[in-house]
Amino acid sequence: MRKSALLITCGLVAALATGAVAQDRYYNNDRRDDRYDRRDDRRDNRRGGWGGEVVLFEHDGFQGEARPIRGDVPDLVRLGFNDRVSSMRISRGTWEFCEHAYYQGKCWQYDYDMASLPKKQNDRYSSVRRVR
Repeated sequence: MRKSALLITCGLVAALATGAVAQDRYYNNDRRDDRYDRRDDRRDNRRGGWGGEVVLFEHDGFQGEARPIRGDVPDLVRLGFNDRVSSMRISRGTWEFCEHAYYQGKCWQYDYDMASLPKKQNDRYSSVRRVR
C-alpha cells in the first residue's frame, strides 16, 4: 500500500513539475479538432441539411410536410405518406419510386432533386428503395 501511494505521489509531482496539464480543444480560440469541419457524406446532415438521403415533400417546390428517408420503404402507408409525394430532394444515390406498395406497378428512377413531379407521377408513389 505504501509503495503504490509513493508511486502516485511521485507521478503527480513529476506532472506538476513539467507543466503537463490538460488543454482544452479550443485553447486560444484555436480549434484543434477539425473533424466537424470536414465535408463527409457519412454524416447525416452535411449534404442538403435534411438529415436523410431522400426527403419527400407533400407539395411542389419542396413545400408542405416532409419525410426524410434513409433506406428502403416498401410501403409509404407506414409513414403516412402514401400517394402524397409532389417533390423530393435526393442528397445521394439513385432511388426507385413505385406506384404500388412493395415495388409493384410502374416505377421511376431518380438521382437528382425534383421540385415538381410530372402530372402522371404526382401523388402516386407508394414505395421507395435505393438502387445504387
